[in-house]
Amino acid sequence: MKKIDFFIKGLHCASCVYVNEEALKKIPFVKKAFVNLATGKATIEVDGQVDLDLVKKAVASVGYQAVFEKEKTLDEKIKQEKEQELKKLKGKLFLSLILAFFILWGSFLILMMTSPWFLQNYLFQFLAASIVQIFGGWDFYRSAISALKHRLANMDTLVALGTNVSYLYSTVFVFFSNLFINQEKELMPYFDVSSTIIALILLGRYLEAKAKSQKSEAIKKLIGLQPKEATLIIKN
Repeated sequence: MKKIDFFIKGLHCASCVYVNEEALKKIPFVKKAFVNLATGKATIEVDGQVDLDLVKKAVASVGYQAVFEKEKTLDEKIKQEKEQELKKLKGKLFLSLILAFFILWGSFLILMMTSPWFLQNYLFQFLAASIVQIFGGWDFYRSAISALKHRLANMDTLVALGTNVSYLYSTVFVFFSNLFINQEKELMPYFDVSSTIIALILLGRYLEAKAKSQKSEAIKKLIGLQPKEATLIIKN
């Protein structure tokens, strides 16, 4: 039985682990598959020759990416990928938080009294929310679609469904307001809801990814403290 280690990009929940393990187990000659959520490291046990391209395709079929490196450099590659993920998340988080704040400032009943006129404009709110929805929420949609293809649901499915309902309703309200003209209550768009949810979840993902990175480094240092030799004293 042979073991093959590699890294899977994009893991962030237990459902991600499950779909990847199930996809890997379907590859010919793969007997067991283990995916570590904390480190992103995956291990498959095989009893024959396995084409690594099949492994990459299996992981890609559920919306993730498999990264292979030599055994000595895999940990370095994982560290590099996690740093890139943090950098990418930081950019999305920064832009999403700023735009969500502006939308909230211009639409929340108490705050909007102190906001500039253009922040209260529904067209501005639509454009800002569209950037958050597409740029900030793209990874949620990709993961949700992959899960639905396998008849599964995960946290990304919930986020994509909830934010899209709010965003699409608000878009219809802005561009087809005549559909709501007979309503007794005064209605308004809810771009602030969809944008704020995406921004806060991105904040959680960023803090989680940063904590995982620090934890991995701490574990490596702890393992490095293990003695390489031991002395056994036997009393006669």
